[in-house]
Amino acid sequence: MRSTEVYRVLNARIGPWCKAAGFRRTKGGMLGWVRPQDALQLVFWFQCSRHGWDPYAGSQFTLEFQLADHPEPGRGRSRKRFFGLLTAEEREALRAHQNQVIAGLTRPATTHWSEQLDARARGWYLGQFESVKEPYGAQQDVWLRYGGEADVIRWADFLLPCLPRMLVEFETRMADQAKRGA
Repeated sequence: MRSTEVYRVLNARIGPWCKAAGFRRTKGGMLGWVRPQDALQLVFWFQCSRHGWDPYAGSQFTLEFQLADHPEPGRGRSRKRFFGLLTAEEREALRAHQNQVIAGLTRPATTHWSEQLDARARGWYLGQFESVKEPYGAQQDVWLRYGGEADVIRWADFLLPCLPRMLVEFETRMADQAKRGA
């Protein structure tokens, strides 16, 4: 599944809420939205993994927030990935979703090219087919795995109800940092 397909699915599910909430699309290759926030720009965007798509392991994407002078994703210093804005309950629900995606992946046959890799690289690749056994820590950088369009739809449906609260949480944290001079 190419990144453009992932962004198309996410836009179809999340775009209507963004428009209703006063956001407009950002420019560039990633799927993002922006709206003025006082003298700054509140931006959030989805980013697909730079490692691309694998027919067995699928791929992954993340969501990031930014408050900056510019409306372009990635140009601000006040940034935060979505995972650090989730509640403990949301993190556990995310882990359950992540494990559903992983369980739906097809492990490659023993004739797959990954069997030619050295033990460390092969272990890394095959580790992508293992479920997440321990709860995620609040500070982890977790990316959302997907094997196909249905997974991306489920992630969009998971994130959409969290999005308004995450935006408020992000803005609050950035305001608190500004007050502390961080």
